[in-house]
Amino acid sequence: MAENGSFTILAVDDNDALRYSLSRTLQGGGYKVLEARNGSEALQLAEISPDLITLDVNLPDMDGFEVCRRLKTNPRTSHIPVLHISATCTETEFRLRGLEAADGYLTEPISREELLASVNALLRLKQAEREARLQAAEAERARREVEQAHNELEMRVQQRTKELSDKAEEVRQLNIKLLRLQDEERRRIARELHDSTGQNLAAMKMVLDQMAPESQGSKLGTMVDELTTLNNDMIRQLRTMSYLLHPPLLDEVGLPSALKWYVEGFEERSGIKVELDLGPDFGRLSHEMETALFRVAQECLTNIHKHSGSATAEIRLSRDAERIVLAIADHGTGIPSSRLREGIFVPGVGLMGIRERVQQFGGNAEIVSSTAGTSVTATIPFEVVEEPEQMHAHDQRA
Repeated sequence: MAENGSFTILAVDDNDALRYSLSRTLQGGGYKVLEARNGSEALQLAEISPDLITLDVNLPDMDGFEVCRRLKTNPRTSHIPVLHISATCTETEFRLRGLEAADGYLTEPISREELLASVNALLRLKQAEREARLQAAEAERARREVEQAHNELEMRVQQRTKELSDKAEEVRQLNIKLLRLQDEERRRIARELHDSTGQNLAAMKMVLDQMAPESQGSKLGTMVDELTTLNNDMIRQLRTMSYLLHPPLLDEVGLPSALKWYVEGFEERSGIKVELDLGPDFGRLSHEMETALFRVAQECLTNIHKHSGSATAEIRLSRDAERIVLAIADHGTGIPSSRLREGIFVPGVGLMGIRERVQQFGGNAEIVSSTAGTSVTATIPFEVVEEPEQMHAHDQRA
């Protein structure tokens, strides 16, 4: 606690002798003292914020209870401790009334020690309250600073999150665009191989067929036969390559037929037995969706052939009133543990492409893998699409 000399006490008493005695006692205790002879003077001097007020109950203009009430209801003076001192109002009822607003109540006769001890106790209480208010104000200031910092950080996080989300969406849209461009380029190359290189090979075969009868039995005939065999192999390989790039069945009759054709060729090329389950009356989808689902199946079967070591695979294609489901599964070794990061599967480029293809239609691709095999399930919300005749007419207009 600070030295007594730093505290100022206002002594209020209409009796000059008592006021003088009180002031001398307080000054002897090391306090600075101001004096007031009535309630009006007390209220006026209280505006300079003394550290404590000793207040007589009997005053000429208003009683000490009223002075105390006014002090405590004034925001500028309510914090000042008030100690009632009275030589006449000593009964319990006066003490109780005084303590309704005042911080202490003493009755004459009062010893010097009791007076100084009471004053010192009230000043300690005031000092503690002041420190508590300062600490509360400091805590409130710190809380506001923390809250402001939190709000600023939250705003930055939200802004950064939005920026990252926008960038991720831009990347996703770019990936979708690249996949579509890739599909369009595959279709263009397939058509060009069929219409240009394929026609040239067909023309070459016609020439070789015309040369065959005339060259029989000669060395030239042997060369014609070899060229015919090579030409037939090239035509077969070119047709397979063209169909793999973009099967014409996909445009002509739809996804189920294209999948059936692709599975038959895949079984022949890979030796892997594929069980194909196509839902009845599957119907047509939009061109983009049929292409995306076909590429999903194609990518999955390619991965099965390259990585799984499975001798069998299953494909299930179904649709109902709400969604379309394409599920591909194998019974191989599963995705290696090296592709796990903290227990989370990290897909490669192919599987990421599968997810991008499905997500562009608002769907999702679930990938589950274990030592018993891997399954990929692509689910796309159902949408009404054009009938095949309408699609064909649209393609012709395009």
